[in-house]
Amino acid sequence: MGNDKTSEYRTARSERISYWLYFLGQNIFYGLVAVNMQTFYSDVGITAASVAIILLITKVWDAINDPLFGILVDKIRFKKGRFIPWLRIALPIIAASSIILFALPGNANLVLKVVWAILAYVAWDMSYTLCDVPIFVLPTSMTDNIKERGQLLAMGRYFAMIGVIGSSIALPLLQARVGWFACGLTLSGVAILTMLPLCFKVKERRIVRPEKEITLNQMVKYVAGNKFLLIFYLAMFISGLTNFAQYVTIFFARYNLGSQDAASLLSLLSFIPMLIVGALIPSITKRLDKFHLYIIFQSAAVILGVSRYLAGYSNMTLFYVLFLLHNVFLGANNILLFMFTPDCLEYGTYHTGERAEGIAAAVQTFFSKLVGSISGPIAMLILAAFGFVSGENAVQPNSVINGIWLCYSLLPALGIILALVLLSLYKLRDKDVQIMARYNDGEITKEEADSQLAKKYGPAAVLTKMTITNIE
Repeated sequence: MGNDKTSEYRTARSERISYWLYFLGQNIFYGLVAVNMQTFYSDVGITAASVAIILLITKVWDAINDPLFGILVDKIRFKKGRFIPWLRIALPIIAASSIILFALPGNANLVLKVVWAILAYVAWDMSYTLCDVPIFVLPTSMTDNIKERGQLLAMGRYFAMIGVIGSSIALPLLQARVGWFACGLTLSGVAILTMLPLCFKVKERRIVRPEKEITLNQMVKYVAGNKFLLIFYLAMFISGLTNFAQYVTIFFARYNLGSQDAASLLSLLSFIPMLIVGALIPSITKRLDKFHLYIIFQSAAVILGVSRYLAGYSNMTLFYVLFLLHNVFLGANNILLFMFTPDCLEYGTYHTGERAEGIAAAVQTFFSKLVGSISGPIAMLILAAFGFVSGENAVQPNSVINGIWLCYSLLPALGIILALVLLSLYKLRDKDVQIMARYNDGEITKEEADSQLAKKYGPAAVLTKMTITNIE
């Protein structure tokens, strides 16, 4: 089907590159808005406590709308394609809403600022959701090759991290020189250009839908019966709950290190190990089970997080060495993290008989966004409790300096420790998922699947009949 001579690929090289570039642009938007909105709101004069309330309101909605949209993905049927039409619709909306968000007038009264901030972010978030759920499950329509899907997602996460970190490098330098609005306009333009090729290059070859429309009750049954999906993303939620570092990086650079430009250096230094390790993850996971890798890397991140806090940052050489090592494991984990959704999707189909890609992806994005809806406000409330002073040129007391360092180094390790305890209940392994996928695709019978998997996962469910449209 593709232009590549290698028999394992169903997709053309141009499609794969376009798919990865979409992740790049999408996460430039994410790095611009979701990661830095609390800094922007503080800079335009909204108090830390008010920012926490804004984050809580907008990001709780952010989390709730994902499952709702997941239902729409599984119910609405476009004439051509199942996921790409949503991605085409999302592109102009996310661009416009991003620009409106940064057009917030700094000289307005506090009430107008808060209302503008809430409405603008809700509009941005809904447009982001339009592309976030479909992009993760699009590979199931692009190819029926399980390994190829995994590689598409792994490299997609790699490009996503480039987008987030790249915007994190550029934003502090650009914002300090041209202001927030021009900075938002520039980064939004770059993001649009990288997302656009997918709309024309990528093809949905194999569209799988239930023969009969899935009811809401069946969707609830699917999620409730997919225990490994819930276990993994609940652990991810717990781990991310104290991941305050991404929300306080600019604050740490400004007030602890004395220069906002240092935030770009920190992002660059986190970018280097991510590039190296991230590029190796797809080939490593071909040989080793990704869950075992994930546990090892998370454990290493805990050890290095505690070590960084104890070492402090008075010795900058030691600080940067530990920072680089820490980001080796964080980078690997951020790529591995979203490779588990297809596995949980196959288990859910095997266990319940229902196939609901939109719901499975929505659970992933629900937990991803829910953690942001809580961890961001908590970070701002912690800083408010330490006496944080709003305003772009504010001078912070020593108590705030200590609070920022606590959020930046030690507290993220505590969430990972709790998550590792929960992950002891996650039993899915790569070799078993491959058997489930073969059963779900009709390559082996129920009896053959049961003989290999029933002792560990229970008997296979009778699959709901699917209609398969092969476009090519």
